[in-house]
Amino acid sequence: MDRDSHKSRLERYSRSERIFPGGEHETRHCTACARIITDRFGGEVRGYYHTHNPTARVGESEGGHDFAITSDRFLVDPWLYHYYGESPVLDMAVAVDRAEAFARYGPEENWQRLPDVTRTPPGQASSAVSGLAAKMG
Repeated sequence: MDRDSHKSRLERYSRSERIFPGGEHETRHCTACARIITDRFGGEVRGYYHTHNPTARVGESEGGHDFAITSDRFLVDPWLYHYYGESPVLDMAVAVDRAEAFARYGPEENWQRLPDVTRTPPGQASSAVSGLAAKMG
C-alpha cells in the first residue's frame, strides 16, 4: 500500500465515531485513542506534560497530550479530530506535515514514549490508561 492510500485509511479510521465515540467511553481521553491506533496499526504512544513542552499548542489546557506514531512514521491523533476538529493524521515523511506536527506538539525530542500496556476489553479502561489519561487530555 502506498503512503497516500495508507494515510487515507488512517484518516477514515480516526474519524470514525463508532470507534471513537467519546462521552463516557474510554476515548474521552487522548491516551486511550492513541492506544486504539497502536493496537490496530502498530507503533507507539508518545506524549508529554505541557510543563515539559511549553511550545506545544495541543494539550495546553489539558496539562499534556498523547498521540500515536505508527511504525511507518504517521502521527495519528483521533482525539484531536473529535474534540477540536483538526486533521487527525500527519505524515512525518512530508515537510509540511512535520512543520504542522512541530506547531501542534512542540519539538519531537519532547515527546516521551509511553510504556506499553495490555489492552482490556472495550469499556473497561485499564488502570494504567485511566491514570495517564486522567492527567492528559
